[in-house]
Amino acid sequence: MTKATARPPKSWLTICGFLVVGVLLIFVGNVDRIIWNMSRDGAQVSGRVVEMRSIRNSPSDNFLTFLPRVEFTDPGGQERVMSVKRGSQRYDFRKGDRVTVLWRADSQTIAIDLPLKRHVAVSIGLWLLTFVGAALLLAFFVFSVGRIWSWRRKRDSNY
Repeated sequence: MTKATARPPKSWLTICGFLVVGVLLIFVGNVDRIIWNMSRDGAQVSGRVVEMRSIRNSPSDNFLTFLPRVEFTDPGGQERVMSVKRGSQRYDFRKGDRVTVLWRADSQTIAIDLPLKRHVAVSIGLWLLTFVGAALLLAFFVFSVGRIWSWRRKRDSNY
């Protein structure tokens, strides 16, 4: 009668490959969030749009750049009314809207904190990458435990 043998556990090279590829996919799936969070420098304070100006940077532009003027109280308690230095085509504010202002005390400038927006298809693709990366990390842990468990069982049977 032959003894049934179990399949040998995955090699450590394969298991470490799961770890590396999983971490890489999770990083790629979230790199835009990481960059967005790193670029949000300044103290966050609440503000209100008091005026909205639009300009054309050059006569040939077929789009407008919006420059909101915002009133807010800086972290030191001083009330301020300032305009954003660099405008954006993405601003969708009206007079009286509440906004989160990023106050940069060192340069005495402000920026308006906009939420991270992704296209739906891009969002689905990046979430899929994150999900696959998490599944590979889970596989890394499961196969690592299985490999260690089989090694210990083999070691204990030799005594």
